[in-house]
Amino acid sequence: MMRKSPMKQENRQTISGADFKEYFQPENLQKALEIKAEYKEELKVAAGSTDLLVANYEKLHEIEYWLDLVKLDELKEIKVKDNKLHIGAMVTHLDLMDSDLIKDKLPVLAAAAEDVGSPQIRSRGTIGGNICTSSPAGDLLAPLLSYEASFKLQTEAGERIVKAEDFFTGPKRNLMEADELLTEIIIPMTENKREGSWIKVGRRKALVISTLTLAVVLEFEGEKIVKAGVAMGSVAPTPVRLKGIEAVMIDQTLKDLDYKALGKEVKSSINPIDDLRGTKEYREDVAVDVMVRALNELERKVSS
Repeated sequence: MMRKSPMKQENRQTISGADFKEYFQPENLQKALEIKAEYKEELKVAAGSTDLLVANYEKLHEIEYWLDLVKLDELKEIKVKDNKLHIGAMVTHLDLMDSDLIKDKLPVLAAAAEDVGSPQIRSRGTIGGNICTSSPAGDLLAPLLSYEASFKLQTEAGERIVKAEDFFTGPKRNLMEADELLTEIIIPMTENKREGSWIKVGRRKALVISTLTLAVVLEFEGEKIVKAGVAMGSVAPTPVRLKGIEAVMIDQTLKDLDYKALGKEVKSSINPIDDLRGTKEYREDVAVDVMVRALNELERKVSS
């Protein structure tokens, strides 16, 4: 006799009764921009979909229009042009951590990519998706701020370049318009010696959403610091660049700096919250420690 399922009808997951209306998978960027211009906010854009599917798991059946960027090979390139490093929005975390160019020129970004999720997530998730999700805990965002990245946003009619520090407007919010696609990340190169440190704090060593992240990138002429990029994630409604901390470092050597005092200054510069990954007080205290740790690591790198 066939046994009846004990699951009540109202407890079953809602599934699609009528399929989506359109699933677009263009083979060139111009066509993708035309589709975005036509459907705007009605359209869900799929890059790696590692965040998208989780965020929409209970309502996938409600999404009528999809734009899948997987065939846009022009957005999967990493190249140097006009003394700037250009990274396509469809470059995956795995691509970043395996790229000799990224490891050589942007090691902090490569290290952050290696800390993202699992091997499966790193092979699917993209830098563009991490940016557009705009979570304060996004692992790549603090490194991008510390490297003074800019983002190319394109429409069917044109394009604009936006600084990373201006792009994020709130938790999972940014200033992209409904007809825009993020197509490229642009990072300036330098002839100076550049060293960096990346620290991610979480409740376990792997497969973790960050409790706090710190990216420090310093440029040197001799022993003197001539440019500094200091940014943190999971300590404010958006990833934040700590310009006050950077200003203290300029024209100093690492040996001139009071690491503990800088750590305390970091603590007073952030505005974390309480959540499941840590309390406000815990994040503030850890911020002091990770700043000191990062500067000690940089001192070892510079002196070696």
